[in-house]
Amino acid sequence: MGWIHQDDESDHEGFVVAVLPDGADAPRDTWEDTEKANAQDRNWAWSIKYDGADGRPRAAGVRAICLCGWRGPRQKADFATLETAEEALRRQWYHHAEVSMARTLPSRVQRLFDELEEAVLGLASPPREPAELDDTRPLAAVYAATLLRDHAERWQETAVRAAKADYSWEEIARALCTTKQSAHEKYRAAAEAFSSDTAAATGAAPREVR
Repeated sequence: MGWIHQDDESDHEGFVVAVLPDGADAPRDTWEDTEKANAQDRNWAWSIKYDGADGRPRAAGVRAICLCGWRGPRQKADFATLETAEEALRRQWYHHAEVSMARTLPSRVQRLFDELEEAVLGLASPPREPAELDDTRPLAAVYAATLLRDHAERWQETAVRAAKADYSWEEIARALCTTKQSAHEKYRAAAEAFSSDTAAATGAAPREVR
């Protein structure tokens, strides 16, 4: 089994594969490969199957791949520091999955959205019977929508500031359903302030926001 995205309903699953000397990707690990790797306290069988020992082929590199067809860039096959190398590959795959799912809400958040929409629109629905008058509050619906808009703008800025640490403006713009230029113009100042505040708190140099 490979890396599973935290959203259980995602169709993204990541794997590490060896890049063979001829440049081709080796087949994904089988269950038997995984069992052998686990028996030797290894996360991935490539480090055993393609280590060049005892006549086995030696990997020319490794890469992360995804069940959806995505293939990450080729990396050095580092047999000396396997955990570090695999963690870097996992981060590449997770970045890919997150960008691909930028417009896919986690199931829990989607349920909350659906419930909220039903509640607000229910307040705004005209009553069909006199007995339903107490259930209809269009002014409260207006106020609820106004609060949601105001909160959403603040949440959006907070989310963009957090996303800028790992994602490009183009990737953020996709989630914002806008253009890269519009996203940059609207949120660059907030992202720069966030970078400076984070650097001050950690003692690191501020990251340049591009």
